[in-house]
Amino acid sequence: MLGLKFALAANGHEIIENSQRAKSCNTAAQATQAATDRGAARPTSRSPVAMAPMTTTPSFGIQPGEPLKAVRIRVWLVHLACLGVFFLPLTPALLGWSLAGYFLRVFSWEGGSHRYFSHRSFKTSRGFQLFLAVLAAAAGQRGPLWWAAHHRNHHRHSDTELDLHSPVTRSFWYAHLGWLLDQTTLDTNLDDAKDLARFPELVWVNRFHYLFPLVVLAACFLLGQYTAAFGRSGLGWASAVWLFFLPTALSLHASFAVNSLTHGFKPGFWHRRPYPTSDTTTNVWWLAIPTLGAAWHNNHHRHMNSARAGFRWFELDLTYAVLKLLALLGLVWDLRPVPQDVLEEGAPQRPAP
Repeated sequence: MLGLKFALAANGHEIIENSQRAKSCNTAAQATQAATDRGAARPTSRSPVAMAPMTTTPSFGIQPGEPLKAVRIRVWLVHLACLGVFFLPLTPALLGWSLAGYFLRVFSWEGGSHRYFSHRSFKTSRGFQLFLAVLAAAAGQRGPLWWAAHHRNHHRHSDTELDLHSPVTRSFWYAHLGWLLDQTTLDTNLDDAKDLARFPELVWVNRFHYLFPLVVLAACFLLGQYTAAFGRSGLGWASAVWLFFLPTALSLHASFAVNSLTHGFKPGFWHRRPYPTSDTTTNVWWLAIPTLGAAWHNNHHRHMNSARAGFRWFELDLTYAVLKLLALLGLVWDLRPVPQDVLEEGAPQRPAP
């Protein structure tokens, strides 16, 4: 899985517009793919974000990313700042909010960038869609369109030379982190997320994603320094480290671990493989809690459009639990289920009597 970036300074970037218009699809296979990529006429903030066929699909072009040097500086800064945990005070409130911040960040990329923006595994309103986009950007996982475009590419080319972060075709560390520091992965191909690029607010969040982590960082510092929200005042730098840098770094590595630790390993006790997919994906049960269910990766590659990755009752999927709660509140709906034939296909086989 993916993504990183929050910034020290904002750089303006313009979307390179492509004037050509794509021709309408002529075959059933093309129509199926187009239904995934194309969006519907823009709904209101209170209506569901529906996707309907169009006669033509515009080309949205490439949205440039930031300079590679700025990206590398941010990566080093996040990790070096975590060393502050050895020198700065820790209160029970800071510890509690640090854990909460970690899981909120993981949900933002697993429930938002992954299951919603990449796979559209449930429906929501345009307003809550924007909330999920801002939440994902604030977690330092770059923009939702960048995330979705790169992840869809991963599914098309999983564990091949065209897979950007496969430990099978590249080194373990490149698959874990190095690919994010590669110049070729910085831009967002909006044509790989046409259904999302139709919403200008999402394109804007994707373009200025680095602003949102800075707002969170400033809020953590100010609350810790000038209020007693975390036990006492004067905890500005401690709040910045414990509430921002540490949970951000840990949540990023949780995402990276899905790329590097669920591909390329031989099935066994630590890595389960109930489905014979065309790649090397496995279910890594011991990563299920820190990734909120994203580590049921072999399941996911068997049926990627399901709202749940833990297909069975004993496969803990906390992201799905949160989505069910949001559905009860009316914020999301139409959570896509796992087809019965897929469940039966991966069910443990009992020995014949």
